Amino acid sequence: MSIAWKGIYPALTTKLTADEELDLPLFEKNLNAQLDAGIDAIVLGGTLGEASTLTTAEKEKLTKFAVERTTGKIPVILNIAEGSTAEALLRAKEAKAWGAKGLMMLPPMRYKTDARETAAYFKTVANSTDLPIMIYNNPVDYKTEVTLDVFEELAECPNIRR
Repeated sequence: MSIAWKGIYPALTTKLTADEELDLPLFEKNLNAQLDAGIDAIVLGGTLGEASTLTTAEKEKLTKFAVERTTGKIPVILNIAEGSTAEALLRAKEAKAWGAKGLMMLPPMRYKTDARETAAYFKTVANSTDLPIMIYNNPVDYKTEVTLDVFEELAECPNIRR
């Protein structure tokens, strides 16, 4: 399933039980409501908390669950918001193995990169995978702006969508 990068791509919140375990039945209820509303894809692991607080095992379980429930309907996109390039590379590899059809990426978390570092980070991950990538630019929250010059440099990566 290819990604057209148009339409509605909500970042679904990850539901947890009182014991801080994934609440997959409640997640599925939200997912079904979104599917009924006609969304075009879903993003897992939102950027303002979930991407950096869910464990790898939780991300795997959530991704595989969402892929199983949406197969043939919409693509599942995993958000990558890691603190290092090495971790981002690992998440990209895992996302593909878990069945995700695309990635949403932000600049590295917890470190304000300059333009050269930002471009190198994105290009390194893009060159490691064939999954299509959406760059998420939120300089207010992450203190790193993906400038037009950086986007122009990223245009050399065929899987970073423009």
